[in-house]
Order: sequence, then structure tokens, then C-alpha cells
Amino acid sequence: MSEYSFRSLAPPRLLYATRQAIVNPKVQRPIHRHEDVSELLFVYQGEGTYIVDGYSYEIRPGDLLLYNQGGLHEVASATAHEIGTFCFGIAGLALSGYADGQMADAQEGFVRPVGTHYSEIYALCKLIYEQMELDTQQARAILSQLFPGLLLLALTFPSDHRSQEQNTDVVLANRIRQHIATHFTDPLTLEGLGRALNISPYYAAHVFKNITGFSPIQYMIRCRIGEAQNLLISTGYSATQIAALVGYSSMNHFNAIFTKTVGLPPIRYRKQYLESLQGKKGQ
Repeated sequence: MSEYSFRSLAPPRLLYATRQAIVNPKVQRPIHRHEDVSELLFVYQGEGTYIVDGYSYEIRPGDLLLYNQGGLHEVASATAHEIGTFCFGIAGLALSGYADGQMADAQEGFVRPVGTHYSEIYALCKLIYEQMELDTQQARAILSQLFPGLLLLALTFPSDHRSQEQNTDVVLANRIRQHIATHFTDPLTLEGLGRALNISPYYAAHVFKNITGFSPIQYMIRCRIGEAQNLLISTGYSATQIAALVGYSSMNHFNAIFTKTVGLPPIRYRKQYLESLQGKKGQ
């Protein structure tokens, strides 16, 4: 196994620790990045998909997920409930041989299965989480020893076949999808997409359509309308305000695109959704 060490005498800092319960209903999380934070996740229950910088992994209990600082990533549960995870946010990560905030690359793999060491890693993650909750001087002293050890231990687990089975076209399609999903309110052109990802715009469009069934423009519209639906059912914003928030300067154009995509105009969609909640608001 590889040897890992910190470049600085000061170990990385544990900013937060969360525990996601699998009994909770699934909440859709948009693609996102943390500009100043790396993350380590341990999947203790449930299954789903992890996409990071375009690479896609089917994840299961016993997997450690590595997030580099600044990397686009998302985790989606394969069921109606959340994936059970411990999540640790890391600041000041400086590993020998890596840029600040980095702990892995695609060749090494962003998913590391712990195999027969599941019970030990679960117990260590649980203990760190519980000490973080206490927030006492003694707990902080314990964490200063335990967490750097967990991090270095996590990195020694090798990746498996999932890291070697990445299809290059799927990786490219995921990179395009993630780029569009984080910039869908901006005007989109194939030339701009090509510049942003440093690829041929026409090759990108061909691969994306072949893998997803949508053109980049069609996918951008789906992102915009999906966000509009979220805003319609979760806020009191007017349709005009929502049109502007998702990237449309013309209310008529927004109304036409929304109706074509959803089958109902925006206000009727909101009304129908709210009516469907009658008798369910306390649940």
C-alpha cells in the first residue's frame, strides 16, 4: 500500500462531521463544489451513484468517497431514502505529492472500498462523529489525534475495478452535464462549452447526445425548468421573478418553454401541485 504523509507540521482541521440516516426521505442535491473544503465520506448503509469530476461510481456500504477541494461532485441514492453516510469536512489538507486540498486523482480512484475492515472503520467514524458533537476541550484533543489517523488510513485502501472501468465518452458526458448544471442560468453556446472544457464543441455535442439522448441546449432547458418547478412549489416568487432567476429575460418565452416541457403553464403547475397537498401538509 502507498505511504501518505502531511506536508505541514499542522495536521488538517476537521471542520464538521455529519451523519446521514438512511431512514430519511431522499432529498435531491444539486451538483456542487467546495472551494475551500475537502471531504471524506464513509457509506455505512444504502446504495447509489457518486459522480466526481465526470467519473461515475456505483457505491455501496463500506465505500470511502474522496472529494478533492474545488471538485464538482454529487451523490444520488438508488432508493427513495437517503444513503447512510458519515461525512467529514476537511480544511488545510496538504498531503505530500499533492496540491493543497487534493487527496486523489482519477487514476488512483475516488472510491476506496474498505472490505473486511468495515466494522473498524464504522466504529472509528462513529467515535469521531460523537466526539465532534460533544465540542469539549477533551473531545477536541481526542479529535486532533483520531481524525488525521482516519484520513491517512482511508487513503491506504486501494481502489477496485470500478476505477478501471470508466468509459471515456461517459466521463466526458458527465463533465458536460456537470458544467451545464452549474451554469444553466448563463447563455449557452457550443463554442463556449468547448472553451470551458477545452474540447471540440462539435465532438462534445455528439458525445453528449449519444450518451444522454439530449443536446446540450435541451439539457440546459431541462435544468432551467427543473429549477423553476422547485421555485414554484417551494417559494412565493411570482412567475416573472422565477423566469429571471432561471435565466429567461422574456416571460412569454419562459411560459412557452415551461408549458412545452411540463405540459402546464407555470401558474397552473403551482396551483395543481398545491391542491395535491390538501390533507397532507402535516405529514
